[in-house]
Amino acid sequence: MPLVFGGAEILVRELLAQLKNRGFVADLVSLPFKWYPKEEILAHAAAWRLIDLSESNGQKIDLVIATKFPSYFVRHPKKVTWLVHQHRAAYDLCGTQYGDFDHVELDVGLRQRLIDLDRQMLAESQRVFTIGRVTSARLEKFNGISAPPLYHPPGWRRACGRALTATTCSRSAASSRSSVSTSPFAHWPPSRDRCAWSSSARVHNARTWSA
Repeated sequence: MPLVFGGAEILVRELLAQLKNRGFVADLVSLPFKWYPKEEILAHAAAWRLIDLSESNGQKIDLVIATKFPSYFVRHPKKVTWLVHQHRAAYDLCGTQYGDFDHVELDVGLRQRLIDLDRQMLAESQRVFTIGRVTSARLEKFNGISAPPLYHPPGWRRACGRALTATTCSRSAASSRSSVSTSPFAHWPPSRDRCAWSSSARVHNARTWSA
């Protein structure tokens, strides 16, 4: 997504680089997305739906890999979705402090419309994968679509000798569930733990543990 940089953008750029490294002719297509006010969401989804990526400048495009909402609304006869996330404010974040949808009449119709459209657009994909089990469970719960998780490899490697090292990078928000990866270290013997924590000037954290 233009003017945005986060985990999804890192995943897409790394995927693009790996495809090119393996000899594929690949490029990135992105559109801006505005979800506020909520009435704008369908218009921005429609912008993706208007795009036919079967060809470009007379050249056939063999495959499209869509990632997050609403990129999988794009039209292509051979579309594969590697789902990073849907518009979660209309899903599991509805009615919480992390989303702007609530269980009120004005939101119910739009929320159901988004869920129905997601089901329809994702069903066009020849294959649907997600980035993890939680995303797969959410997709099956709300949209009735079964999709296996396809985990992305880390974009970095560290040479630490025989030490066991784990690194987690995430936004400083409870909804990022960084505690899932950090909580097990509370059960390690204190004498073996070394913990380093750093944060950028924006909202990304990095934590590294070595034993």
